[in-house]
Amino acid sequence: MPVLRSTKGGEIDVNQRKKLVIALVLITLVTAACGTRVNKAAFFKQLAQQGAQTTTGAATTGGTATGGTTTTGTSIGGTTTGGTTTGGTATGGTTTGGVSNNGAGGSAASLGVSTAPVGNTIKIGLNIPLTGAAPVPSSFQDSITVAQDYLNSNGGINGRQVQFLVEDDGYDPAQGLAACKKLAGENILFAVGHTMPTIEEECTNFYGQQKIPYIMRGIPESTLSGHPLAYFGTPSDDFQSTLLADYVVHRIANGKTLVNDIVTENDQPVSKTNYSAEIKRLGGKFGNTYNSAPRQSDWSSIISHLKGDSAGIVFLNIAPVDAISLAVQSKNQGYHPVWVGEGTHWNYNLSMQSAGSALDGAFVFSPWASIDSPAANDYKAAYAKYKPGKTPDDLGLIIWGYANMIKQALIGAGKSLTRASFVDAMNKMSFSAAYWNPLSYTPTDHRGPRVVAVFRGDGNAQKWVQISGFAGSF
Repeated sequence: MPVLRSTKGGEIDVNQRKKLVIALVLITLVTAACGTRVNKAAFFKQLAQQGAQTTTGAATTGGTATGGTTTTGTSIGGTTTGGTTTGGTATGGTTTGGVSNNGAGGSAASLGVSTAPVGNTIKIGLNIPLTGAAPVPSSFQDSITVAQDYLNSNGGINGRQVQFLVEDDGYDPAQGLAACKKLAGENILFAVGHTMPTIEEECTNFYGQQKIPYIMRGIPESTLSGHPLAYFGTPSDDFQSTLLADYVVHRIANGKTLVNDIVTENDQPVSKTNYSAEIKRLGGKFGNTYNSAPRQSDWSSIISHLKGDSAGIVFLNIAPVDAISLAVQSKNQGYHPVWVGEGTHWNYNLSMQSAGSALDGAFVFSPWASIDSPAANDYKAAYAKYKPGKTPDDLGLIIWGYANMIKQALIGAGKSLTRASFVDAMNKMSFSAAYWNPLSYTPTDHRGPRVVAVFRGDGNAQKWVQISGFAGSF
């Protein structure tokens, strides 16, 4: 099992809470083993009920996740051969702007990356917010166990076993940096982070100084500038926000004539700036941007403004719990615009199970395919082998995608594995799978995926339905 350690930290910066709750989707990559967990369906149902019942303007404190004490375990290899998924073809398309030249273009060794040989265990550091903003469902443990057992099957990767070392960053900048520093002292080969932008930025700086590769969720592309060992594993905010505006205008009925508003609690301005600018550039109608407080209980003021603008399309650049609450309260007031959102925000089935008809007809991007599609068959087969009798969900697909991406890079690094050979393998890697957004890296471009899939909310079925393959333009 993965090794989890709990790191004590301070209070949450609530103005940045969104990015953690967004991380509910990709937290699955790195969350596992033991500790306090909650019933995820009950948690989201409660949020939806709160959103439906609250009509006063009182401030909310939000839910507090109980951390509990975690225990450690050891990686145990399996015997399955796993499955090979043939990747689909993503349609092209390019976006302008952003920062792409984030590497020096030379070999990893020329950048000062270690050429010391790796031992029998490949240690991968993971900094995530186990506490601080949202409860962590128990299914995360099963998902990470499946991924790790899969990687360690048939003797592991070139004879080595993979071990995930997890540190709780508490969704707090100081605690997050402390978590990354602790992981760096554990002789990790590389690190993965999925948390608030401030933590990812701080850890990018720190790991860069330590010459440790860092793979993270896509945030503003400026984070990559000057950091040749940093990589995005999902599409950046810059890319998604512009592409979302393109989709709205070109693919959603009356998208060019309906008024577009934004609701955001994002302390990173790139998404709201790019979206509004692109809507205007394409001749669409943009209304206003409204800032929200994380976990607020009463959305009546914002709803009133949206209705006053006659907004027919609303970009929800907020956490899943807030998207659910806002949508439910809007529906109860007889207001149901077309809700739209970027991937890794609220595009997983738990949101639909909580909001139901309130998110019916919504459109969201996704970096992974639907759990109901044939693309997920290999993942479901592995889940059945390692967790027989349990049902996989779409959250686990995130683990599966990252696990296979990491596996390809490790194999490409060769049997004489070093940190430098891993970086060199990453810098020439192209990864394509039917279940995961295709991506590629070069020595000077680490932005990663430039495609998304599109899902539409089905309120009756209470799930997201995939309506497009991976595409980079609309």
